[in-house]
Parts: sequence; structure tokens; C-alpha cells
Amino acid sequence: MLTLKILTLEARGRKFELEIVEHRGAAVVMPLLNANDVVLVRQRRHTIGEELLEFPAGTIEPGERPEECAARELEEETGYRASNLELLGSFYASPGYSTEVLYAFLATGLAKTEARPEVDEEISVEVVPLEELVKMVRSNVIRDAKTIATLALYLLKRGKGLIP
Repeated sequence: MLTLKILTLEARGRKFELEIVEHRGAAVVMPLLNANDVVLVRQRRHTIGEELLEFPAGTIEPGERPEECAARELEEETGYRASNLELLGSFYASPGYSTEVLYAFLATGLAKTEARPEVDEEISVEVVPLEELVKMVRSNVIRDAKTIATLALYLLKRGKGLIP
């Protein structure tokens, strides 16, 4: 459950209001199918009225650890289960108005299961070569911030820089 909080603050002798969306946090997963291919989801995003190509992700449930959320979302959205989840890092989604922290994971050792998308999710699964994914980010085909940030963390962690 998200909550909206309105704070009245003072800075440099002037008062102002700040709207804050309080969020439990989320996990985003980069599923690496093999050395060259990643699994993405094409998902209808009702808030912007567009389909986006992105890594699977979702909100952490109460009492759930980020890695548990990552495993759950990976299987629900893609129909893959990972034998290994590696934390790549974490980052704020939009700290200007939200407390949401995203935990980025690399999923390897994937085994096919059955996808179980939520009722509001219109999802299709696509496998894309890693090199093509980088090109899609450069050409603005991939516009989802959590996917771009997670890919950047992966490339930096692997010593590939942002231009492999």
C-alpha cells in the first residue's frame, strides 16, 4: 500500500509543502538466460498509456525480503525460476517525491516454469541478445528507468563499462 504524506517544511525563512509517496520498495531482476541473452517483459503501463519493454519487477510485500520479491516477480511475470540471484545494487526510483528504493538483481541458472501474471498485468516475454539490449537503450527504445539502471549496474559490475 502506498501512502501520500504532505509535509510542511521551512528553508531559508520560507515555508513550503512537500508531497511524499511512501513506498515499501521494489525488486527488479535482470534474467540472464545464457551468456548472451536476457529475458524482458513487454508490459502495458496503464499510467502512461504505453507498452514498455523492461526487466521484470514488483513491489516488496510486507515481511518479504528483496531477494524473495525478485524470485517471485521473475517467476510470475516470465515463467522462469532462477537458481541464483545476485544483488547488483540498489537505487532510489525518484527521490524528489518518493521513498521507493529498488533492489536490482541478476538472475542466472534459469529453468522454465509457468508465468502467473497479476490481473492488471498485460505481459509478453521477449528474449533479447545483451548487445541488442544495449543498443535499444542507446536508441531510446528502452525507456524504463529501472531497466536502464539495472543494466548499467550489471555492465559496471562486470567491468564492461557502459559501452560493452
